[in-house]
Amino acid sequence: MTFTKTHFVGYLGYISIGLTNSIIGPAIPYLINEFGMNFSLIGTLFFIQFTFYFTSVLTAGVASDFFGKKPFLLIGASLMAAGLIGLVFSKNESTIFLFIAFIGAGFGILDGGLNSLFIDISGEQKGFGLGLLHMFFGIGALSGPLIFSLASKTFLNWRFAFLIASCIPILFFALFFPIRLLKVKSNENMRISDVTILVKNNIIVQFIFLLFAYVGVEQAIAGWLPTYLIKILNVSYSTGSFTLSLFFIGLTIGRLLIGLISEKIGYSNTLLTLSLGASIFLLLIFISNSVNPIIIFFMLSGFFLSGIFPTVMALVGSIFPKYSGSLSGILTAAGGIGGMLLPFGMGVVSDYAGLKQGLFVPILASITMFFLAVLSFGYLKGHKGIAGMNPLDDGS
Repeated sequence: MTFTKTHFVGYLGYISIGLTNSIIGPAIPYLINEFGMNFSLIGTLFFIQFTFYFTSVLTAGVASDFFGKKPFLLIGASLMAAGLIGLVFSKNESTIFLFIAFIGAGFGILDGGLNSLFIDISGEQKGFGLGLLHMFFGIGALSGPLIFSLASKTFLNWRFAFLIASCIPILFFALFFPIRLLKVKSNENMRISDVTILVKNNIIVQFIFLLFAYVGVEQAIAGWLPTYLIKILNVSYSTGSFTLSLFFIGLTIGRLLIGLISEKIGYSNTLLTLSLGASIFLLLIFISNSVNPIIIFFMLSGFFLSGIFPTVMALVGSIFPKYSGSLSGILTAAGGIGGMLLPFGMGVVSDYAGLKQGLFVPILASITMFFLAVLSFGYLKGHKGIAGMNPLDDGS
């Protein structure tokens, strides 16, 4: 795979996504203390973020097939920067929710747009190309809790972390603006009416629910991990943030290695292994009561969760290369619904049954993810000639 300026600027964009995604979780205990938010209200915050994520990633993904990816990526970076800067100056719950919505919309546009872009520019090595892209999500994500700890301790103001984070999408905008993207050739014209037909294909339906579960699990952990450790195991704020960084270190290492491994053992085998491993380590977290093993299990769960999203995207890009933008948008939006509902559901369950019992929400989702991976494995095994098929055909 040949690396270009577009690749490196895209990696910067994914660092901004990872950083923004991981910097909100460590802020949750401060929001609870400063504004008196309960778990359900914190869950509503995640719900708002991913409502706007879902809306933006779906509309931008489909629209990019008609109008091009560049304008939407620039808009996404602008919204993310505006939301991060707005959180620095938020003084009440209403303004926090408003700027979280900005972040969600920017997050969705960048996430869907960059995945679609890298499907186009990765050639035959889509698994490696997307795995490498998502590795930079991990680099940004593991930096978030560390930056938050630095801001809250060194600068004595946790809000300063959001100002630091806003510099990355601003830099991405400045570097991406002068880049000219080549239009990907397609032998078919995409019609708006085709979009609703895409989701009737069996394998797409399975991947929709799989990414719903995956993103929901990842966001529940990213959002609630520090609070879970602080409230359940009485660890310090810094330990909670550090453990979240370890989770994303596992995610980063996994995305680098699994991108290479998936090209060797196959995308379907990779999905099966990863979803099973994630389920096992989340169950171990629930049944364990010691701090050190739980910290290790969180890191290992990050490793096994790491390759699921890029592997699904690589599979879809290989099977349906002519519809990369639309399918990337649809699948990422499905993940956005999971990211919207599962952290919210964990907050509601935690309010009524306790935070430890709230962990059942991502555990059940990870088990569901494994069974969906089994179904997709069986489907693809029965459709060995599937590469390049038209999803607008029957697909049964």
